[in-house]
Amino acid sequence: MSKRKRMGRLLKKKQKKKRSFPLNSNKLPILLLVFFFSSLMVLGSTYAWFTSEAEKENNFIGTRLAAEIDEDFEANYQWQPGLTTQKVVRVKNTGNVPALIRVAFYEYLLLFEIDVTDQTGNGNLKLASGEIMPSVDSKKVETWAPAAQAGGTYKYDEKFYIAKEAVVPDRSTGTEMFKFQDVNRESSLFKWFELNMPNHIYTTTPPAGTTDYWLYSDGYFYYSELVDPGQSTAPVLNSILLNASAPNKYKGALYQFNPVMDAHDATEVILDTWGLPQLGAVHEMYRDYLEK
Repeated sequence: MSKRKRMGRLLKKKQKKKRSFPLNSNKLPILLLVFFFSSLMVLGSTYAWFTSEAEKENNFIGTRLAAEIDEDFEANYQWQPGLTTQKVVRVKNTGNVPALIRVAFYEYLLLFEIDVTDQTGNGNLKLASGEIMPSVDSKKVETWAPAAQAGGTYKYDEKFYIAKEAVVPDRSTGTEMFKFQDVNRESSLFKWFELNMPNHIYTTTPPAGTTDYWLYSDGYFYYSELVDPGQSTAPVLNSILLNASAPNKYKGALYQFNPVMDAHDATEVILDTWGLPQLGAVHEMYRDYLEK
């Protein structure tokens, strides 16, 4: 082979090595997502703070009335002490008639057994060798209490964690919802979960001229305005913080904070349906909206 030909081939090889192609823009998001979820897996194995995605329930009365929970929620499966999770809760009128709105919240909690055999204060979660029934489904809160009572397991990342203690409210009583400014919260298992609620929530009638607020009464948050079709209320919740001082017993805890919404047209039937006293602050707030 001539010297000229050998030099030509070497030149082509160098050019081939230096040649670059534009990055496929469709592949970039996939690469970023793979890195993001890999990071979550590392966090999970290091800290093992879990939470389940919140449910939401909508109720409405009236043939042309419809509304739904409208929320900005950052699903967080590796909660750690001191970590805030965004959960902005509003209600949107998706029907074609104006609606009065109220919201209640229910909290659910499941704690797991801690392994203290080494007595070193590590507080690692205790593991079972296999599944123990009844087992835990993180998205079905009705499975939490039976599992805690029987020492059932929760499978996560191919490991089996042993349920120990559950708090699951009975929604049928209408009395076990979240209580705003509850003095008993500090002595409950929920004391470490701090709710960041907006300033426009009142427990008594606010100053004249105040609009777009929530009035709390007996477990319910009542919105001050008649919400037109296509419109949303002001937020009733902004975020939830797991306190940085949360003890080891909360390690791996499953927690849900679920909004339940009721919507009603502006008729006096609402007074009986919602059990509102004639002389109460909520009735006074709604009085000018109600039709007989």
